[in-house]
Amino acid sequence: MALSHVSLEENLRCSICLEIFKDPVVLTCSHSFCRICIERTWNQKEIKECPMCRKKIKHSLINNLVLKETCETFAQKKRRMEAQGVICLLHTDKQHLFCVDDQQLVCLQCVDQDHQNHNFCSISKAAERQRTKLEGKLQVLQAKLETLISKKSTYDGTFSKLKGSMQHVERKIKKEIKSLHQFLSKEEETRIAALREEEEKKSQRMKAKIAEIEQLCSDLSEQINNIKDAMGDEDSSFVNNFKDTEKRARYTVPDPEMDSGVQIDVSKHLGNLRYRVWEKMKDSLYCSPAAPCTAAPTTQQVILPRLIVPQGLHPVLSPQVTSKVPHVPQLPLQVLSTQRKCQDGPVPAIP
Repeated sequence: MALSHVSLEENLRCSICLEIFKDPVVLTCSHSFCRICIERTWNQKEIKECPMCRKKIKHSLINNLVLKETCETFAQKKRRMEAQGVICLLHTDKQHLFCVDDQQLVCLQCVDQDHQNHNFCSISKAAERQRTKLEGKLQVLQAKLETLISKKSTYDGTFSKLKGSMQHVERKIKKEIKSLHQFLSKEEETRIAALREEEEKKSQRMKAKIAEIEQLCSDLSEQINNIKDAMGDEDSSFVNNFKDTEKRARYTVPDPEMDSGVQIDVSKHLGNLRYRVWEKMKDSLYCSPAAPCTAAPTTQQVILPRLIVPQGLHPVLSPQVTSKVPHVPQLPLQVLSTQRKCQDGPVPAIP
């Protein structure tokens, strides 16, 4: 019976898709195939032939109704057997025992043929043992699941706090940087205004000096023209007026002295510019790493803020002192005195 059952299923398989026939058709050579399988095969070839015997097929496909009904009946029976779960697929007999040695359900024919001298027990007892065995593992998995759920909840809360903290710090950074931009923009306007004021004052002085020189040039040109006119007179008239002409020739014009203070005082505006701007910023803002910016302390010992004292912003600090500043957030300003010079010029010692 086992051989007949297996042989039946093998004979009901399409040789192309290797599955139970679906809508089978028979060719003139008596070989059967699924309709969709043979049509797909022929679409790839110019000559229609049987995939098994290679015989050319000239007639149209013929439905194999008997094979179709047989396949449908077999498929329904197989589904019922699989749904029941206690039918032996080899012998189509009900499975009554559990083979302890092979760990599988068997029917009576299986016991006689393949499981002789094996240990058996009832299916209910085997199920009880297996459920007990799984309960311990299930408890471990359940505990692991609860742990993971708890950790996920913790991570969810931490993630929310992380996002909130990031957004809060981002807003603070933008606010603080914006205040620094405003301070620097105002400082730029103030210093450029002072530069233009100095330029205006010195421009007025230069214009007055130029007007004075122009007047001297005009007077001197007039004397030169008078002398030239006198030299062009007749000899008697020239000799008669020689003393007056000679007196004009002795006309002297004082050399205008160049004012040394008419140029822009570059050192005043650019000397130690970064340091002076930083010092003014430091005096006007006091930032603690754990607190928002407030007015600077009025005491003489100004706390040097760690967050606004990067190495490139205060060129007066020596590399040794600069490298230690981030680790000492409350360092008195007196300690930071140095003789280093910045790129714009010498730096006065910090009192």
